[in-house]
Amino acid sequence: MKPLLKRLFFMNYWKNLKYRLLTKGAGFYINVLALFKAQRAASLAYTLFSVPREGKLLAFTPFLEKSQKKILSFQEYKIQTYQWPNDGETILLIHGWESNSNRWQGLIQYFKKKKNYNIISLDAPGQGMSSGKELNPILYSQFIHEVCKEFNPDYLIGHSLGGLTMFYYQSLYKFPSVKKVVGLGSPNRFSRITNNYQKLLSLSQTSFHHYISIFKNRFEIDIKQFNTEHFIKHIDQPILIIHDKSDLIVPYEDALEITEKNPEVTFIPTENLGHSLYNQNVYKNIIGFLERKDV
Repeated sequence: MKPLLKRLFFMNYWKNLKYRLLTKGAGFYINVLALFKAQRAASLAYTLFSVPREGKLLAFTPFLEKSQKKILSFQEYKIQTYQWPNDGETILLIHGWESNSNRWQGLIQYFKKKKNYNIISLDAPGQGMSSGKELNPILYSQFIHEVCKEFNPDYLIGHSLGGLTMFYYQSLYKFPSVKKVVGLGSPNRFSRITNNYQKLLSLSQTSFHHYISIFKNRFEIDIKQFNTEHFIKHIDQPILIIHDKSDLIVPYEDALEITEKNPEVTFIPTENLGHSLYNQNVYKNIIGFLERKDV
């Protein structure tokens, strides 16, 4: 093995080992704490789950700097929005976990070359330049609603957790200006995410039970019913889902579950693009769907 490759191998090995030790250590502490102070342990587990480690910006990126920026207020939060104005229909872009509006750079540049869309994006709670620390679909949907009231989008496009939140939002709020909805690499079952979190931290069933109870007590939602396949049944607008077969973050199985339960949804599978779906063919397919008159 060459010296540089060997060095990179060991750096990655120790990074992964450190991550495993930290996560398993946190889980062990929560399990012990749950034996004596169940609610405190549940709160700690929820905090570790809901606070993103990445995605916050300290300054605007060069790409975002060129947009028209506007801050909206909601309760104690500041919602950072960006606009690439034009005289066409309005698109709202909704990014995913540990991300921000800069992730849309490729799509926005492609759209600007091909169509005269008026493009809006927002930073999620605690992401990009928006305020807050916690990110969950309930709070994020409230951010989306404030942005929709301000800009009246014709189309919603959401990636990953942003896609799940978008489907939840439109099923609940049914914002009247929305004509079509596009989900990119969107999860189906939120319970799969929480179950993976339990495995990651090796949470005991007692700890996990107390942690899950927070969602019911605080947000009045049933984790087992918090599914994209369910939300779509309450959305009246045409829907497009694009998902890659080699997605390592959100399994391709999620897209199959969603579309099998909702056969009226337009589904475009891709290959070898991964979770991010940064690809001009993806952007082309989105425009094609938005422009179609028969859906």
